[in-house]
Amino acid sequence: MLNTLFKDPYWLFCWGLLPVFSYVLYSYLRWRDRRLTLLGPFANRLVQGFSRRQYLIRGWLWMVSIFLLVVVMANPHWGTRKVQQSQKAVDVMFALDISRSMLSEDLRPNRLVRSRLFAQELLQGLEGNRVGLLFFAGDAFLSMPPSTDYSTLTSLISEADPEGFSAQGTSIESVVDLAIQAFDPSKSAVRALVIITDGEEHEGDPASVISAARDEHGIQTFVVGAGTLEGGTIPVYGGGVQRDADGEVVISKMNNLLLEEIAKAGGSESPYYILNQVDAISSIVKEIAALPSKEISIRQYDTENSLYQWFLFPAFLMLFWEFYWFKKRVG
Repeated sequence: MLNTLFKDPYWLFCWGLLPVFSYVLYSYLRWRDRRLTLLGPFANRLVQGFSRRQYLIRGWLWMVSIFLLVVVMANPHWGTRKVQQSQKAVDVMFALDISRSMLSEDLRPNRLVRSRLFAQELLQGLEGNRVGLLFFAGDAFLSMPPSTDYSTLTSLISEADPEGFSAQGTSIESVVDLAIQAFDPSKSAVRALVIITDGEEHEGDPASVISAARDEHGIQTFVVGAGTLEGGTIPVYGGGVQRDADGEVVISKMNNLLLEEIAKAGGSESPYYILNQVDAISSIVKEIAALPSKEISIRQYDTENSLYQWFLFPAFLMLFWEFYWFKKRVG
């Protein structure tokens, strides 16, 4: 029964001190009366500054205060109430290129593996914000909408692979369109899009699409380049490297001109970042942190309805009365 009413019922054993305290108060009165009796029938007139009534009231106040403070320490509770946890945050979408060119080994072990590691480290730096994930090549598909479930996001990032994704190329336009749909539609929402790509074999006019997304939907775009300007070969499943129709070995190179163009259109302070740039992650985290954040709901849960304050206030009130009022009267 006590366990259902109190969080820490063991504190209630302290109530056992109340009879001891009461006995001490009573014993003092008896000792004083015996001493005054020895001084004679007019001893009360000789001893000033003591009021038996005030002594009993002060003792009663102390006992009731201790009783109430023990109840506070035992933490009484009854029923439950709903609590909504929220915080200031930004909605961020990771767009990870999984086209076959991302298998190029100009970055060791290859561009895709380095991109996955980069995205996972960036996710750690953005903890506290809602982060979503989409993959793209010739088309884009949503893997996870903006969420604070970082363990699932980390797992999904580690599984990114072009195998089974038939549409090839680099379709930035489909990335932006899908990100707009996945973000919170509220006009007050703050959004950031992080695109990790080599920019090769791009389609359409991605710069104009990204610029429009920034102006119309408030999406700030950050671009991370995967690869090198020198490029590298693309391994194929089963062994060997990718060749063109003439049998020549294909050399995949990072399209730095496209990356600069879309980074500028997206409003990033940096032209674009690259995977092996030392301060890339910290710089992106800093830029996203500087964006105006909004209040978002993290989770809602039921918690026990604590009632300790109903006992704490009268206990402090009685102690205040004891210390202040009686001292004032004595003074």
